[in-house]
Amino acid sequence: MWRLGRWLPEPARVSAIDDGAVRGRELSLGLSQGAPFLLDPTGGPDTDVLAFFSSATFGLLSEQTQLSYAKDLRLFLSFLSSQGRGWREATWSEVLDYEHWRRRDAANPRRVSGTKIMRELAAGKKFYEWQLRRGQVSTNPFAGEDASGSGLRVKDVRSQRVKWLTPLAFQQWRDVGLGGRRLDGSGDSSSRVRSSSRNVAFANLLWSSGLRLREAGSLLMIEVPALDSSLRFHRARVGQAVAKGRGRDYWMGTNARRDIESYVVATRAAAIGRAQREGRYDDLPGLLILRKASGRQLVIEERDGGVLRETTLDLLTASERARLFQDAPAGLEPLMMFLGESGLPMRYSSWEAVFSAANARCGAAGLDVSCHPHMLRHSFALRMLVTLMHAFDRRMGLTPEERRDYRILFGDPWVLVQTLLGHTNPQTTRDVYLEPVRGLHVELFLNTGDEVNEDAGFTAAVRQHLAETGLVADGADVS
Repeated sequence: MWRLGRWLPEPARVSAIDDGAVRGRELSLGLSQGAPFLLDPTGGPDTDVLAFFSSATFGLLSEQTQLSYAKDLRLFLSFLSSQGRGWREATWSEVLDYEHWRRRDAANPRRVSGTKIMRELAAGKKFYEWQLRRGQVSTNPFAGEDASGSGLRVKDVRSQRVKWLTPLAFQQWRDVGLGGRRLDGSGDSSSRVRSSSRNVAFANLLWSSGLRLREAGSLLMIEVPALDSSLRFHRARVGQAVAKGRGRDYWMGTNARRDIESYVVATRAAAIGRAQREGRYDDLPGLLILRKASGRQLVIEERDGGVLRETTLDLLTASERARLFQDAPAGLEPLMMFLGESGLPMRYSSWEAVFSAANARCGAAGLDVSCHPHMLRHSFALRMLVTLMHAFDRRMGLTPEERRDYRILFGDPWVLVQTLLGHTNPQTTRDVYLEPVRGLHVELFLNTGDEVNEDAGFTAAVRQHLAETGLVADGADVS
């Protein structure tokens, strides 16, 4: 099996792979801090494979995509090794065998969806395209045998069927899974949920803003807008380096902002205090110290070398954000919003485990609702569209002509949701995020009244329509 690692400076390196040969090759290849790399089944480095991870082709990918591609390549190269084949010997036939094993082989208990295999094929194709240009292979096995070079085309690219939650389902999942409460909403003294205020604040942030996991998970304290109770939503901005493609504005709900404030002044402050007393920040490698902030312009100091450099919030990567600290009266403290109990910044990928644990608690409590971070982004899109449809067609009381003029001026609900999600392609918003609402406009016109609340539009008729699609999870009736 090939092994995956991530380069870290001393003293945080893993001693099992910290020998002189590996370190020398890392330095010669220019691997940057946090960059993933692979070791062959013998535990040694293949310099041609390592070179891919320091290439401009790989460097242009987002941090999350880099790690995902590294994992995908590890699996494919390990598959080749199990067949007695080196990666330079791979052919179209091995790619077909791999696709069959991953998706349809009855002997594989962990078969994957069309969406997952398409990403794995994309990772392999990019790797071999780069190696082909360098002359390390004679063909790209992922390009297929036909002249088009298109390779495999997978039709069922939906990762899972249920990926939306109604407001009721989210509330129950959050309170039971993250908050440790009973299904009826009462407290549970036997619950052993840890960091519940942090976890609830994070989930509410995703639910109310539609942020992606990396965007919310790498949020800095200085990026959070001041709490203004007169607003329903607070406007903020996602930095370009942690967004998917480009920086953008987003809006977080005021209740979510209050939850963040509660977390900051209690749980977060306590974690920082413990870390300072125990000296956990003293010897951290690669620390960046904020020396000046003016708007989105920053001056930071690299503590190890004492070098000052100018940058912006847009250019800070997720790994740099995790290393960014500031001087405070009690000593250094991290600028990342969400911290572990140790007081150290949480890697945004760690939230997957938090959500999995919440799902397990819900299952143990008899609540048939599960959630992953990106599901809250899907659910945000659905909730916003339903609310906006209801507002346009009922609450505003406009004539058809007035509604037409309003849409010309401000855009229709689909365009507004596209803006909230930060999509450049409106078709992505319609086809991927908002599939359950096909036909919903008719339901809103024919079967709903004029009443409006915080989750406007989620009336009995709408909930029934969404339930009939089989795509949306609703909450349990505990009355």
